[in-house]
Amino acid sequence: MFDSDFWQEVLETIRKQKWRSLMTAFGVFWGLFMLMFLIGAGMGFRGGIASQLKQMPSNAVGYIPGTTTIAYGGLDRGRPWLINDNDFDAIEQQYPGAIRDKILVLEVPGVGQQQRVSADVFTDMTSIAGVSERYDQLSPIKILEGRFFDRFDISEGRKVCLLGEQEALKLFPGQKALGKEVQVGGVSCRVIGVMRKMSPLVNIGPDESESIYLPITTAQFLYNKIGQQDKAYIVLDDEYLSGEYCKEIGSLLRQRHSVSPNDDSALQEIDMKEVLNQFDIMTGGINSLVWLVGLGTLLAGLIGIANIMMVTVKERTQEIGVRRALGAQPGVIIRQIMCESLVLTLAAGIVGIVAGFWGLYSVNMMITTEQGGMFANPHVPFWAALSSLLILILGGLFAGWLPAKRAMGIKAIEALREE
Repeated sequence: MFDSDFWQEVLETIRKQKWRSLMTAFGVFWGLFMLMFLIGAGMGFRGGIASQLKQMPSNAVGYIPGTTTIAYGGLDRGRPWLINDNDFDAIEQQYPGAIRDKILVLEVPGVGQQQRVSADVFTDMTSIAGVSERYDQLSPIKILEGRFFDRFDISEGRKVCLLGEQEALKLFPGQKALGKEVQVGGVSCRVIGVMRKMSPLVNIGPDESESIYLPITTAQFLYNKIGQQDKAYIVLDDEYLSGEYCKEIGSLLRQRHSVSPNDDSALQEIDMKEVLNQFDIMTGGINSLVWLVGLGTLLAGLIGIANIMMVTVKERTQEIGVRRALGAQPGVIIRQIMCESLVLTLAAGIVGIVAGFWGLYSVNMMITTEQGGMFANPHVPFWAALSSLLILILGGLFAGWLPAKRAMGIKAIEALREE
């Protein structure tokens, strides 16, 4: 049954110490606000990573050849090498049906090197790469104008190219780049698209926003590297799990190119499933850290509540003594003090949760909603908000119970004598 006199007395006690109560409640408010905001930011960061990686095939392996550092098979160290088309035939022969798809990259004239390109008037030094038509399966990009390469561009070795949006601005300032001609490697290539890099976390080829991309067969022909690539990503059939066959295929490539099994620098092997798992571990660690920091801030606010209730009970020692002498039950006094603490914490906590949600909504409205952003839909899950509220209620009750228990430890006659 609702006792209006009891709750009126609770609220009156809080009102008499309004400034002290407000300052104490602010600690709880700030703790809940920070907890909600940090949880939302963590979820936004996790969502941003997930949106960038969700299109990547998990059952894929990557191989990036380098320069040998160990002499092997009668060959000296310091030997650069590339993967070639015959290697894929050997993989198919060794593991029939293993290759579902291939994403190939050839940076020209070499990895990390730039070359002069020119348009009608303007020239620039930039990175150039040849890629296969499924390149966008691994590297999230956005086509701002035109289209990406299709299988006919690749099979026919067409003299076409895609410009990064920054490169398009340099070569064609104030103009539309689509349909224009660009001189690449002494050959005129028609611009069929303008692209934008959408993920700072994924780097398969040179920066898509600042480079020029060609069909891989065109790049191989122009730079005399027919059938070669310096990065090969293979999407495996479901029968061949990447975790089991990544090293196996890597060993086959090493054997074919006389690369030492112990020469880690000569071949980088990438298991996409392992990469995705590492991102999951990283985001899980960030989420744990968020809860640790947020709960620590909330705990500081609850300690403030407990301290202020201690002071309040100390100041009301004589009042408590009089009430006990007049026959008030200890449970009634304890309940009142605990309810005072609960009202402070609950009111401040609810305001903190609402403010946290409002803050996240404001942030969500300000940040870009375009795919590839580091944040995507920052929010607080319902279970997290409910758990925080339950922790707050339990903490508030405990913060009131400690000083109430102490007050009940003082005998009534001693409480009446308290100055």
